[in-house]
Amino acid sequence: MTVASGGTGASGQLAADSPVAPSPGAGLNSGEFDELTMIVPQRPGVDGRIGSDKPARADVPVQGATDGRSVVRPGRPDAVNGIPRGVFPAYRRATANLAVVRPNCGLTWPLLAGIGKAESNHASGGRVDVAGTTRGKLLGPVLNGKGGTGRIKDTDKGRYDSDLVWDRAVGPMQIIPGVWDEFGADGNGDGFRNPNNVYDAVTTVAVYLCSEGDDLKRPRDLVASLLRYQHSKDFVATVLRWMRVYSKSAVLIPNAKGNLSAPKAAGNAERKVDPRAVPDVPDDPKPGTATKPTKPTTTAKPSIPDPIQTPTTRPTKPTHPPTDTPTPTPSDTPTPSDPPTPTPSDTPTPTPSDTPSGSPCAAETNPTPCTQGSGSHG
Repeated sequence: MTVASGGTGASGQLAADSPVAPSPGAGLNSGEFDELTMIVPQRPGVDGRIGSDKPARADVPVQGATDGRSVVRPGRPDAVNGIPRGVFPAYRRATANLAVVRPNCGLTWPLLAGIGKAESNHASGGRVDVAGTTRGKLLGPVLNGKGGTGRIKDTDKGRYDSDLVWDRAVGPMQIIPGVWDEFGADGNGDGFRNPNNVYDAVTTVAVYLCSEGDDLKRPRDLVASLLRYQHSKDFVATVLRWMRVYSKSAVLIPNAKGNLSAPKAAGNAERKVDPRAVPDVPDDPKPGTATKPTKPTTTAKPSIPDPIQTPTTRPTKPTHPPTDTPTPTPSDTPTPSDPPTPTPSDTPTPTPSDTPSGSPCAAETNPTPCTQGSGSHG
């Protein structure tokens, strides 16, 4: 991984020395993060949006960056908690890269996935090629100062955004050219830094989040780093809620087919729903309430009588001599005693004892059957 030189500031040190740290699980709108949100920066964020000090539409408890499952399995193609197969490895790889370069940052892949969801719906549903590059340029709104965007005149001569008048945020993580020039990274080791490649773009965001010395496992540092990305409680809340979803229940879904649509003035990231519409995920049970799941054992009681009641006919163990019922029958049948007279009484007696022992297979249906067999490009 190659990382462009990025400046390190003092906010991480201030966060570490902050005399009053927010309590774990404090809500973003609770007032405990007002020190970070009340001063709105003049310059736009990484994605070119201007800042705001308004409260989040949906509050969220802040507990630090959370990690995800070690194995993420396939899900339904339309799963709301799905991450496209062509994009997911980029989140994992960037986290692994930063664990080496910035081991104390506390970065997790669900956090990066939350940003990718909020910014571009994971590259418009995974419209990437086998190398992880978007099929067409993915551009944000024209940054002309309208619609909540900053006013940023062209800085890259149209190299990244194909606009010679204004800048635009570029790629799956929506990074403006000025930030890309400072922090742009080669996340897949191919020798190029391409903002439209998911590996490069996600690794660049990872470097940016960890550039101030923050420990993202701490609530205050996590909020501070996301506010540098976009100074908006609404944005922070959206990212944190998606992080929580992906930490608990992420699944892999197929990449969307086709190319990206032609960029319009408002951008060309394709979203079926507003990224702020985050599905609810149940909380993990607290240690004190872990005894509650023992209630389902009551449902096991009905299943116990079923196998016991079926075999109660007791043909399995012929403890009572089976000769009670069958013996009269053979004595009547062989009455034609012309050839041998005494032999019929001796031979038929074992036969009835064999007949009942064959039926336990039907009686043992429930207990046990009778002697019959159990996602990356580098």
